[in-house]
Amino acid sequence: MARNIPYEENHRISENEELQKKCSIHETYSQGEDPWLPCTNEYYYKTKNKTDGLVPWCKQCSIRKSMKWAEENPELYQTLQRNKERNPKRIKRNRQHAKEQKESGYFGEYIQRPEVKARRYHENHRNHDITEQEWIYCKDYFRDEDGDWCCAYCGKKIQDHFRIFKGEVQKIDLHKEHVDDKGSNDLSNCVPSCGDCNSSKWKFDFEGWYKEKDFFTEDRYNKIIKWTTEDYQLYIENKSPYKIIRKRNEGLTTYHYELWELDDKRNYIKCLNIADKKKDLEIILNKLSNTYT
Repeated sequence: MARNIPYEENHRISENEELQKKCSIHETYSQGEDPWLPCTNEYYYKTKNKTDGLVPWCKQCSIRKSMKWAEENPELYQTLQRNKERNPKRIKRNRQHAKEQKESGYFGEYIQRPEVKARRYHENHRNHDITEQEWIYCKDYFRDEDGDWCCAYCGKKIQDHFRIFKGEVQKIDLHKEHVDDKGSNDLSNCVPSCGDCNSSKWKFDFEGWYKEKDFFTEDRYNKIIKWTTEDYQLYIENKSPYKIIRKRNEGLTTYHYELWELDDKRNYIKCLNIADKKKDLEIILNKLSNTYT
C-alpha cells in the first residue's frame, strides 16, 4: 500500500506563484528531469483523493510505467488487449466515438494526413506473402542440432510451442516473423519465431532487441543475418507481382476484394481494382499473369 505523503511534502508554490506537485516516481522513470510539475489536469490524471484530486505521479511517468510493464509481461499484455477488443461496452463506445468524429469532419481530415495514411497502410499490410513451400524451406533452414523446427531467436522447439485456447492446450505452428518490422513481406525478411519472441520483438530493432536477451547466441545471430542477406535467395520462388486480398467493409459485417500490384519485395504498391466477388478479380488477375509470364 502506498504511503500517505503529507500535502506540504509534495506541493509547493513556485517563483511564478504557480502551485506545483512533485511526481512520486519521477526519479525511477524520468531520471534527470525536474519532478516538480504544475498541479493541473494537463500533467496529472484525476482521481478521487481528497488532497488535490490528482494521482501521485505525472502522466508521462504513468505512460512509461505502463510501457515497461507491457515489455516485461508481453503475453499478459496481449491477453488484456484482446479482452479489451472483445468488451461489448468498449466496442459500442469506440464505434460511437468514431461516428461522432466522422460527423464532425475531423476524422476525415485526420486520416488524410500523409503520415497517418502511411502508418495505417503499414499496419494493414504486415502479413508475409510467401508460399507454403517457402515457409517449409525457412523452417528447415533454422532446424536445431536435433533436426527439429525451432524458433530462430531462442531455439524453442516447435513441439514445445503451444497456446491456451478456451482452457485447452493447443500445439501451434511457429510465427512468420518480420526481422525488420518496416522491411519487406517476402522470404528475405521472414524467420520462424515462437510466440514469446514474436510478442517481445514487436517493432523493435532486431539487433538492439536480440543482443539484450538472455537467450542470445552469436551462432543464431549470424545465421539469421546470413539468411536475410544471402541464403534466402536459394529458396525464394518466382511469383506473380499481383495479389487479391479480402477486406472488411465499413459496416463490419460484409467483405469486398481488392487486386493489388506488388513490388519485388512483396510489398503492396497500388490497388488496381475492387469487386464484391473474388471471381471477378480472378479474371483480371489471369490476364495480368499471362502478360507477366
